[in-house]
Amino acid sequence: NAYGRNGMGFEAVQLFHKVPTNILDERVYICVLNACAHAGLINEARQICEKIPFNQRTEQIYTTMVDTFSRVFLFDQAQKFIDEFEKSHHPSIPMYMSMLSSARNAKNALLSQKIFDRIQSNFSNVENCITPATVLLANTYALSGNKSMASIIRTKLSQTITKKVVGCSWTVVNRKVFKFRAHDRSHPCSQDIYAELDRLEKELIEHGYKYDESWIARPLNNDETVESVLSGHSERLAIAYNLIQRPTPTRIQVVKNLRVCGDCR
Repeated sequence: NAYGRNGMGFEAVQLFHKVPTNILDERVYICVLNACAHAGLINEARQICEKIPFNQRTEQIYTTMVDTFSRVFLFDQAQKFIDEFEKSHHPSIPMYMSMLSSARNAKNALLSQKIFDRIQSNFSNVENCITPATVLLANTYALSGNKSMASIIRTKLSQTITKKVVGCSWTVVNRKVFKFRAHDRSHPCSQDIYAELDRLEKELIEHGYKYDESWIARPLNNDETVESVLSGHSERLAIAYNLIQRPTPTRIQVVKNLRVCGDCR
């Protein structure tokens, strides 16, 4: 699990092959498959899954395989695992949400709409599923260039009583946890944080970085620019806060309640 969380997929697979077969269980399989998913080790994940007996393939294992293929946009392969699972089980929300999230990253509005329709059909009464799925659908249309459709979906969502989850980032500095929201200026060091962000972005631009406005999923306000919207994302603030520490930390960890936007990656 530690290897997987630090992007060391090959090391996780090597360690997995040293685990005695008599102690292999769901947790072990999920840890190594997650490591494969985050490292893009498709063949390794497939080989490991093929060795798991069908009667030991749990919903979480299937979900991890769906996520593995979805992350590299192999949606047909991901769908095969969903179809296999649903032969003997009820549809699973995490599987469809994984595919929907990756369809957003692929800017595939057609696929995103198809998955969303299936989510609505299968989980219409699960409110805490429909709302984030609707947000992902709107974001996908915006990323694909259809901001009018994204606006229509967001307007309908705003008319419901359910509120969108606010994206936040957490980081630990000097053994204390700090929380940031987009364009947050509540921290006492905000002036230094934004100065560091400005320095970093100027340096990145000198090396060819360009703001990707496709990740802005709403119309800009009159006082906004592409730069001002993207540069204030919570994960950037968390990273900049780490970088203004002295001495500069050798390791920075940021945790989000939502996925990191493509431009921030």
